[in-house]
Amino acid sequence: MKNVIVTGATGFVGQTLVREIAARFPEANIIALGSKAVNLADKDALWTYLENLQWTFECDHIIHLAALYKAGDWPVHHPATQFHVNMAININILEGWRRFLPKAKMTSIVSYCLYPSTEHPHPESELWGHEPEDYLFAYAFTKKALLIGQRAYRQEHGLTSTSVVLPTVYGGGDSFAENSHVVGALVGKFVRAARAGTPTVEVWGTGEQQREFLLVEDAADGIIKAALHSEEAALNLGMGDAYAISDIAHWIKEAAGFKGEIVYNNNKFVGVRKRMLDVTKVRDVLGWTAETSIRDGLKKTVDWYNADLDRVAG
Repeated sequence: MKNVIVTGATGFVGQTLVREIAARFPEANIIALGSKAVNLADKDALWTYLENLQWTFECDHIIHLAALYKAGDWPVHHPATQFHVNMAININILEGWRRFLPKAKMTSIVSYCLYPSTEHPHPESELWGHEPEDYLFAYAFTKKALLIGQRAYRQEHGLTSTSVVLPTVYGGGDSFAENSHVVGALVGKFVRAARAGTPTVEVWGTGEQQREFLLVEDAADGIIKAALHSEEAALNLGMGDAYAISDIAHWIKEAAGFKGEIVYNNNKFVGVRKRMLDVTKVRDVLGWTAETSIRDGLKKTVDWYNADLDRVAG
């Protein structure tokens, strides 16, 4: 990697990815694009930015993470907003890539919410011929449209691209607010409760729902490897295991030193019952596996958040 553009670079995964690229390729020029630098949904603004950039920046990699998404039930109430913004971002990026940076390889990041609601691990073949969970239909189909766009630009214009499918990513630097993704939300709840001596922590759902999780440093490692070596249209990038939320909550409780009780709230929105990836292909094609176990990753995240709270408190 010599000259790299990372979209969504100010987000949780994007920040970690930029740090990892800089550490592994110290001579690389990295343009970390966030919404303050340029509005990717604004075609004229983005194309003007890329047109000016092309004369001074011989880009060899574009890693596209930028998207509008929020956890919890936000997608249920804002499907049109998600559809409009994300379609605009993806269409503008794809055509801007063709016009101004056609020598670059694009690696896009999509979510396992593209897959149907089934109990078995999802192989990449299930990206097609199936519909995603209804409450995420707008977001999921914009991601699927991105995969179609990359295929179309490969076929017509000979551009080079790949994509990786991520499960729920967690780790230091995540949002730890109550309405965040499940691991960030639970780490925030248990750590704050342990520090304050609160007697109970509420966990949304019954605890029986199962999800796959990937530590953010492992996600960045896999993205870099795919960008460098993958010629596949899409690869699942995960651990290949799903864990009950009750187990996740117990392990976080233990790592945080929380001594109180867990209370499950069955009235809260929790989404599908089970979701996990089939990671056979990424292991065969790239020889890649996630290095960090779920319990080690959770402990690392709890320690990060405790240290961050201490830093903020002075």
